[in-house]
Amino acid sequence: MTATILARTCRAEWSRMRSLRSTWILAFATATAVVGLGVLIGVDAAGSATPPPPDATAWEGARVTAMFALFGVLALAVLASTADHATGAIVPTLQWTPRRGVLLTARSAMIASVTTVLGVVLVGVASVVVRWLVPEVGLPLGEGMESLGGLAFLFGTSALLAIGLGLALRSTAGALVTVIALILVLPLVLGNLPQQWAQDVAALLPGSNVIFLISGEGLSDDLTVTSARTTMAAWACTAVAAGGWRLLRADASR
Repeated sequence: MTATILARTCRAEWSRMRSLRSTWILAFATATAVVGLGVLIGVDAAGSATPPPPDATAWEGARVTAMFALFGVLALAVLASTADHATGAIVPTLQWTPRRGVLLTARSAMIASVTTVLGVVLVGVASVVVRWLVPEVGLPLGEGMESLGGLAFLFGTSALLAIGLGLALRSTAGALVTVIALILVLPLVLGNLPQQWAQDVAALLPGSNVIFLISGEGLSDDLTVTSARTTMAAWACTAVAAGGWRLLRADASR
């Protein structure tokens, strides 16, 4: 019975997401930015007087577009998780799904899945565009699966972080500002301070680990792929736990 209710709630969440005009606007804007950057990378490489290295692949160039895809994923996740709080539609939503744990599971799973698929597909398309514009570079399937798989984990955990913050703050603007601070602002500010404690804190923030997982370079020499993914998973779980606690314990109007 619970599985049936969960599946029905997931379908309702998908209907809610695709019925929002802002969902399609953000998806189109993200697609334009990611694929457009892929075109620029390909045109620049094709017009360069220096040929690409023999082992160069289109996946390497297209990974640059992952940061643009990530910001689209974060914005879409925040908007989808806070939209009905902003409009007051959360009240009929909870009346229709009184089991808040089911709503939390369905909402988190559906938003994270949709945004992750969107980000991975766009980076994949950008890679194909780079390969089309620069035929000299390869597009090996094995490297592509590894690269896109890693990005899928990154997009998924980042989306869950945004969803958790959205559910906890119940404010689109507040959640967006907090996500941007954690991903972009605080790691750069703390990472450039001379104090060791500031750099240690910066290395633990999600933004530092995002940059490392995308570019392979980080603020700390101790960062590894495993540690970065573990940190992102911890942030995602903590944020969803905080957002879930407020959804389960606090009235919708508070």
